[in-house]
Amino acid sequence: MPRLFSTPGFTEASANAALDLQDMLIKPIQRYIKRQVERDIFDTVLAQAGFDPTKAQVRLNWGSPEVPEVVMADMLKAAELGLIRPEEFRKNAAKFGWELWEQETQPKTQA
Repeated sequence: MPRLFSTPGFTEASANAALDLQDMLIKPIQRYIKRQVERDIFDTVLAQAGFDPTKAQVRLNWGSPEVPEVVMADMLKAAELGLIRPEEFRKNAAKFGWELWEQETQPKTQA
């Protein structure tokens, strides 16, 4: 792989072949780490927090381009629990199409 970047004359086909070989080496290591992290860390932390790991189905994804689906009910719960700030909730709610107005601030009285 280092020669791919440092040695001139590699074609696109040879570069793709080198990347495929690298994937063959990396994928098994990633799979092993994924299993260990999911079982030994994620499941343990979820169980300690009182969640059922099999229902939660928390997974480690290597470089996944997928964006997780955001459910508005989850956003509301996160706001109730204080996991996100009110302004974060408002910004995300606006993305969901909620029509929000600027928050009115109370004028400060001078003493």
